[in-house]
Amino acid sequence: MEKKARMVLGATAIILCILTFWSWQKRTPAPTAVRTAVATVQDIYNSITVSGKIEAADSTVVAPSADAVVTTAYASVGETVEEGDILCVMQPASQANLQLQDRIQAAWSAVVSGEAQSVQAKEDLVLRAPVSGTVLEIPETGESVFANVPCIRISDLDCLQVRAQSPEIYAGDLKEGQRANVTVSALEDTVFGAEVKSLSPVAARTISLTGESSEATVEALLDLTGNVDGLRPGYSATVKIFTDYHPDAIAVPMEAICQRGEQEYVFCVENGRAVQRAVKTGYMLASMTEICEGVEANAQVILSPPDSLSDGGLVEVTA
Repeated sequence: MEKKARMVLGATAIILCILTFWSWQKRTPAPTAVRTAVATVQDIYNSITVSGKIEAADSTVVAPSADAVVTTAYASVGETVEEGDILCVMQPASQANLQLQDRIQAAWSAVVSGEAQSVQAKEDLVLRAPVSGTVLEIPETGESVFANVPCIRISDLDCLQVRAQSPEIYAGDLKEGQRANVTVSALEDTVFGAEVKSLSPVAARTISLTGESSEATVEALLDLTGNVDGLRPGYSATVKIFTDYHPDAIAVPMEAICQRGEQEYVFCVENGRAVQRAVKTGYMLASMTEICEGVEANAQVILSPPDSLSDGGLVEVTA
């Protein structure tokens, strides 16, 4: 009888062990604690930033018909003049007046003035305003002027543009019609709108006095659009040109992207489980990454998913 009881107890213990092991195998695994964020919709821009200078888009320069010396200047820089106004009266120049330094300065002025419409004076010893506008350059009393070399510039300050220089590495991204934001140090809290009007067909390099060549640049002209109050020709400008635009793009935090092999993935939370989705990424922003394929807007994505997380695994959102 005692032997039979021991057998029954042993069999019961074995059955209990089997049931315990089976229940352990079938137990529900503990969920993985995860942090999440929401996939957002936003307009994404790609841009390049270059340096430029504010200038008048509509300028006219005046050159005397003969070498002379200014005896009286009737206007000054910044003054508004009307077409036909007398700006300078001159007298014929003697050889003593034609100093080398003046020649160099005049030649340089001619180079700078090359982008404006040039008008030669019809009178030998009088320079008149060929158009109405604001005087930006004018010789002073006693200054020498030279035949066919521009010495006066008149501009329309209601029509401004930006002349920007882009390094050649960015030149291929630039196109006419691209929008841009322009800022200047004097008005650092104001952003001015602009649009690329034209691009130079050639790249340029500057050569130093030592013969060293600078990096090649491509010149871009941009029309300023909208309000230009406070801008002045000659201001240095920072020009942010938008080279690409993706409206209503999906973006997720960078830490939501993981890579397994050559494929990038994002884990989404659906019904308390992690769902692994293969994605195609686009632009990388300051803290976000554009998702071109694989995730919809407002999806709940897992941040910094652990390597142990698998598709279909239970998760518990902690933040």
